[in-house]
Amino acid sequence: MSATGTGGPGVDETLAVLLRLLATEAPDEAFHRLAEVGEAGPPGPVRDAALLALRRAERIRARLSRRKRREKETQALLETARGLAAIRDVDEALEAIVARTRQLLGTDATYLALVDPERGDAYMRVTLGTVTRTIETVRQPPGSGVGGRIVATGEPFATANYLLDPRLTRNPHVADAVAEDGIVSIAGVPMRRGPEVVGVLFAANRHERTFDQDEIALLSALADHAAVVIENARLFADAEATARRLREANAELAAHGSALERAGAAHEQLMPMALRRADVGELVEVVAGMLGGTVVAVGPDGAALAVAGGPAPEPLPVPEPGVVGAQRAGDSTWVVPVRAGTDEFGHLVLDSREPLLGADVRTFERAAQTAALLQLMERQAFTAEQHVRGELVDELLAEREPDWPAFDRRARRSHGIDLTRPHTVLVLTATGTSRRALLRAATERAGRHRGLALEHAAHVVLLLPDVDPAEAALAVPVELGRATGGIVTAGAAGPSASARELRSRHREADRCHRLLLALGREGEGASTDQLGALGLILEGTSRAQVRALLAQTVVPLQRYDAEHGSELLQTLDGYFAAGQNPRAAAKALQVHPNTVYQRLDRIDRVLGHRRWREPPGALTAQVALQLHRICEHIPVEELVAG
Repeated sequence: MSATGTGGPGVDETLAVLLRLLATEAPDEAFHRLAEVGEAGPPGPVRDAALLALRRAERIRARLSRRKRREKETQALLETARGLAAIRDVDEALEAIVARTRQLLGTDATYLALVDPERGDAYMRVTLGTVTRTIETVRQPPGSGVGGRIVATGEPFATANYLLDPRLTRNPHVADAVAEDGIVSIAGVPMRRGPEVVGVLFAANRHERTFDQDEIALLSALADHAAVVIENARLFADAEATARRLREANAELAAHGSALERAGAAHEQLMPMALRRADVGELVEVVAGMLGGTVVAVGPDGAALAVAGGPAPEPLPVPEPGVVGAQRAGDSTWVVPVRAGTDEFGHLVLDSREPLLGADVRTFERAAQTAALLQLMERQAFTAEQHVRGELVDELLAEREPDWPAFDRRARRSHGIDLTRPHTVLVLTATGTSRRALLRAATERAGRHRGLALEHAAHVVLLLPDVDPAEAALAVPVELGRATGGIVTAGAAGPSASARELRSRHREADRCHRLLLALGREGEGASTDQLGALGLILEGTSRAQVRALLAQTVVPLQRYDAEHGSELLQTLDGYFAAGQNPRAAAKALQVHPNTVYQRLDRIDRVLGHRRWREPPGALTAQVALQLHRICEHIPVEELVAG
């Protein structure tokens, strides 16, 4: 499609310009000018198509910008690790970390404060981006301000407006220094040595800014590097003091020297692994070789992810809640959590053949930090991949059927998901937990099985390749319920081996999910085949047959109840629920038995027969009542295919 001669650019011309602008990473002004030209064109299909192309180009620009930013942040973090591996001077290393923090987060200023072991307060060690001398000399007592709060709690903290945040207790001297420097928003994370907070790494802006979880996690990773530098300095200082005090104890000195060499070697080996984005299996192999024992990487669910150096101990120990550093779990067994900021990735287990020295324990903790960094980078890559694949599947499942040739071309280009591979579809909801938590748990489940989870039409949709739908319907609600603490309901269908079939199976799974809720079976999972007799009936009937069945049984009783204010339909339902025992039904309905007998006789007259009391008729009536309950939640047009 090209220009129509009416003064506006055609779609082909617009697309060509857009591609050139995207390829040359043109500035915003170029796109704005093109948008103004497109909007100034005469109304019509050509202008609409051109504007649609502009909007899609904006989304592509935003996605490329986010990806470029993530790549830049990851590269900067890896360059930090590479640089630290070569730096031996503590001040130089800390200054490099502060500079890299400012570069990564794009903040106006960054600080690194250390805890005074004698006074217990935090003092500024390195600052970058400050404009006054006062801010460089402040000391923050425990519990006061952002730094004091982090030292006291050991948890990250961020505020969009330091001077107005009601959560903070501010020292007047520190608040004046912050105001004088123009600082508004501040984020800080603890620097730890084992369970002890030894310092705080800050990022600050001179305008309001809300720091997200990814930024806090990156800040935490940099703080871990700073803690490693400080800990290395302490270890080397301890080693020198030990050498001076214990020259006569040659054996002990040799042991400590060897431990320090292993610590240095560990730093040199572990950091390049982060640069190469090695997997967890390679990490445990390296750590097992360093420490001379069996190392196990354990996932958040308690299952072993990788083992090296020998058989895994049974049962696998777990860290004590709230403990950050390495802790002893037996005479020769150690555990350390694997976490980045507030993100938990499981823990490492070390079954050592020899007693561990302090440097070995620090090496073990350093290995956990590297494992957290590896898993954080893997999660970010997986999230980006899931987002791209999710957009494709969301378009497939939309109410409006996609343009199949165009969709097939996009699917082939994406290389994200093979829709020709048999997939089972599950539609999920949960009570007692948030949809976001359910989506997160479903995404983790999908990641372990090379599937996909996304949010669609207020539900969570889970696609699992090469899985039996009946087995998935039973297992997934239990697993996700355990992971989220909620009650999960799942409708399942499949398998499907094409995009068109997947679209149909999704609607079948959605209908099955709604049937479960309508039948009061919340917290269960089922496919249509697992719905029993009701599933068979719905599979082999038509809308006309359903309406005819309701018209013969339920509708006359509804009409009579509406006209006379009676409760014949409720009585019939209670009668069957009580096993066709009038006295039991009267007790459940809280009426006199004679009332139930009178209502049953009235039902005979309204329906014009007593066949509903006999086995064949009773079955028909109960099916009608069941369908009536379902149709109160699901229209007949959606309940029955045709």
